[in-house]
Formats: sequence, structure tokens, C-alpha cells
Amino acid sequence: MSKDKANVAEMLRAKIAPENRIFVKKNLAISDQVEVLLSEKGWSQKELAQRMGKSESEISKWLSGLHNLTLKSIAKLEAELGSEIITTPIEACKKYRTTEFVTLKVYIPYEEPFEELISGYIQESKIEYQKTYQKMEI
Repeated sequence: MSKDKANVAEMLRAKIAPENRIFVKKNLAISDQVEVLLSEKGWSQKELAQRMGKSESEISKWLSGLHNLTLKSIAKLEAELGSEIITTPIEACKKYRTTEFVTLKVYIPYEEPFEELISGYIQESKIEYQKTYQKMEI
């Protein structure tokens, strides 16, 4: 790409409003999530349309990544697919907070010869810790 074309492309990108970038990003994420759920169920967009009483073209438009989905539309998709499509960070924190137990082996150091270290006492203890929702980079 020539410098002039690169500059024009950069100028056009700079003119895109931040909310439009966010809109497209979130719409594509929702579309990707629905596609994954359809794949897990072995359904096509056509089958989803039939189950929802919608036309294939309407579902295709919804999943294009550019359609302005309403919360009502997303709720209908979630109800039909039986799974969440969008989750707020607060909901995710509540939903994915877990308690796990970990067994640690604590080796007690010895000043004796190495053979005694191998046959030495190994203390095991249980420690409880709580994992919380963490932002993941993908």
C-alpha cells in the first residue's frame, strides 16, 4: 500500500467515533457467541430461525455483526439457546467465583545426609483460597 493510501486509511479510521468501534466489536462478539452455541447444539441458522418463528434472513441479519440487536432480541436468543450470550462483569464475578482446595507438600530441610532427606517427613496441609473473576486477554 502506498503512503498516500495508508494515510487516507488512517484518516478514515481516526474519524470513526469510539461508540461505533465499540458497537461493532460487541455486535461481533455476540454473533460469535451465538455461532458457538449453535455449533454446540448442532443447529444451523435455519433451524434457529424455525425454532424462533423467524425468517432465515432475519436471523442472518441478526448474526451479521452489524445489526442493532435489542436486549429483547438477545433475551429471545438466550431463551431459545438455553445459554447466556452476554454477561456483565458483576454477573461474571458472582457466577464464576469458586472456592478450591489445594494440597501442598512442604519439604522440611535437613542438614543430615541426602538419604535421610528422601526418607524424611513430608508434611501435607490444606489451604483454602478463593478465585475471583479475572479479565483474560485473548
